[in-house]
Amino acid sequence: MLHISHTAAILAQRPYQATEELRNAPQRKSLACPSDRGTFIRPLKQCFIRNPRLMPMTRLALSLLAGWAGHGGLIQTTIGIIARHLRRSRRQVFRYLRDAAEEGYLYYSKTKDRIGRYTGISIRLNFSAIRHEKQGKRTATESKTAKTLEVTQESDTKAKILISMPNEEGFQRRLAAICRRNGIDPPSSTSL
Repeated sequence: MLHISHTAAILAQRPYQATEELRNAPQRKSLACPSDRGTFIRPLKQCFIRNPRLMPMTRLALSLLAGWAGHGGLIQTTIGIIARHLRRSRRQVFRYLRDAAEEGYLYYSKTKDRIGRYTGISIRLNFSAIRHEKQGKRTATESKTAKTLEVTQESDTKAKILISMPNEEGFQRRLAAICRRNGIDPPSSTSL
C-alpha cells in the first residue's frame, strides 16, 4: 500500500529526463534526495520555528543538530561535516552557528589536540529554547525508585547527635583573642 510519505522517494527513483523544464530549474532540483534511514527530530517549539531574527538555514542547521544530539549532551563534530549534510559551504555554516549563538540557541567552542591544532568544534544546544518537553517528565537521574532505594550504611550513620553550644562568655573570650592576634579591636559583648 502506497502512502503519501513515499511520494518523494518514488519521484527520486524516476529516470532523469533532460526536459526544458529541468534545464531552467535551479541546480538543487537535480540533486539526489537523501535516503530514509528512519531518523527523526523530536517536536520543536513554534516560537523557535517562527523566530524572524534567525536566518532560514540557521533553523534547519539547528534542527539537524537537535536531531543529532538526541536527548541532549555535547556534539563533537566539524564545520565541514555539518556543511556536507546541509549542502552548504563551511563559511555559510560558520555564519549559521554564529547567528544561532547570538540568539542564545547554542554555545560552541573549537577543540584542539595536544599539539594545539584545531580538530573540530564542540556544540552544546539550549534545548529549552528549541524543543518542546512535556511538563513533569522525569529523566533517568530523577527516578523515584533510585530515591526510595537509597540506603545509608550503619557505619556511616551517627546514632546520637549531640549539639553542645559553647557558653557565651567563652565564645566572646575566644573571639576577642582572635581579634587581638589579627590587630583588630575586639567587639564589645553588648554590640552583639
